[in-house]
Amino acid sequence: MKFPLSIPVTVGRWVLLLTLSLSACNGPGSPSKASPEPQGWITIAGQRVALEIARTPEEQSLGLGERDALAWNWGMLFLYDKPGFPRFWMKGMRFDIDIIWIRGDRIVDINQRVPHIPGQNGPVLAPRSLTDRVLEVPAGYAQSHGWRENQRVEIEILPNGS
Repeated sequence: MKFPLSIPVTVGRWVLLLTLSLSACNGPGSPSKASPEPQGWITIAGQRVALEIARTPEEQSLGLGERDALAWNWGMLFLYDKPGFPRFWMKGMRFDIDIIWIRGDRIVDINQRVPHIPGQNGPVLAPRSLTDRVLEVPAGYAQSHGWRENQRVEIEILPNGS
């Protein structure tokens, strides 16, 4: 039996495609990228949410950008050294989110169902009050759990979330 010369190339392409597909499963667009293990927990109105923590300027700049989704009981927490009026945009976002603005242990503002706009940066948002923590959760999460301004927030940072 004679095999065409293109078989090694086809096999090589198949291996490359398989490798790329498998690596994409753990890439930035994957919900599992939201950390297999939480870096902390936030509790608001009795609802406990697993956290990924964005601390460095690079992590904060990327945020949830370039991901396809965020699991329902997961959030990304942005920590700041001192209160301010951080500005958030939706650059690279592929899904809508709620943004919860926090100062100390209280919610000071909420932006619900912030839209992503494919191929654009979307709206630029800032809190109405000084903020030292910002929580991003899937769109509709805050409303579905009855979150509102002035509610108490408890944050637990785990040792692996340093």
